[in-house]
Amino acid sequence: MKCLIIYYSQTGNTRKVARAIQRGVLEAMDRCDLVSVKEATPDMLGGYDLIGLGSPTWMGGETPNVRIFLDKLPQQPGTHIFSFNTHGVMPEQYFPSMVRRLKAKGFTVIGTRDWFGSVHFQLAPKPYFTDGHPDDIDLEEAEAFGREMVDLSRKIKDGATELIPPPPAHTYKPQLFVLLEFFQKGGNAHGRVSYDPEKCLYPKCTLCMDNCPMGYIDLPAEPRRHGSTGNGCNMWMGCTFCELICPTGAISGNWEEQKKEKINVLDFNPLAQAAEELIESGKLRLLVPKEELAKAFYIDVYSKRPRFKIKKD
Repeated sequence: MKCLIIYYSQTGNTRKVARAIQRGVLEAMDRCDLVSVKEATPDMLGGYDLIGLGSPTWMGGETPNVRIFLDKLPQQPGTHIFSFNTHGVMPEQYFPSMVRRLKAKGFTVIGTRDWFGSVHFQLAPKPYFTDGHPDDIDLEEAEAFGREMVDLSRKIKDGATELIPPPPAHTYKPQLFVLLEFFQKGGNAHGRVSYDPEKCLYPKCTLCMDNCPMGYIDLPAEPRRHGSTGNGCNMWMGCTFCELICPTGAISGNWEEQKKEKINVLDFNPLAQAAEELIESGKLRLLVPKEELAKAFYIDVYSKRPRFKIKKD
């Protein structure tokens, strides 16, 4: 048996989990290849017996580049696949949607698993409820999940089809209120970003172009193209990562306006409510003292540029 794990990771959480799953798979089979969704091609899946697909959770689902990859895939009748993700405190909508989408492509979905991950965006509360995840305990669980998926795939191939799990049920929780606000806004509810070429270090720096999940940035072009609008980005899926990693402030956002709007739109705090439920249920192991949580906005804690540094492998 051969396994292929395809993943997207923006800040490193999902990559850590994907690598841990790969280690677990390799304890149970001879070969397990790991590729990013940027490197993956639809025809790549044909030589493998077991597929893994991982993504951060954005807007309750997979990231748009992972969705685009899935849409391009030909039918995969009977191919075994497992799905995994990393997320903050609102993961409920991911697997009910993802499993059905994979089944529509012909996959046999043999398992799902999620892990908490540190959250990084400009108007996130800091310290965030899931900061510090995935930690060593999470990664040990991911390795065990990899071993489990190999064992389960073998048993199902041998005829134990009763082990195939049913699609997860849809849930109706506060996350839906947040998603409704995002959809109704008609743009990026995390904030629009603008681009100032005068402050840009290109060609010395290409961080934003290298890390845009949608390929919206083309700095060598004449005129330069940056983001969904050409000189900025209003991507509805909530990505503002280019602003976080820009070292000079060439990419900026309307964060003060967004702060005021977020404080006034909802009459409850859905993030805090979701986090409290997870803590009380024991599902979320806090790695930050509870009394220290959500004291400020991310941009107020990380005001110096860059706000986030991409760790090298």
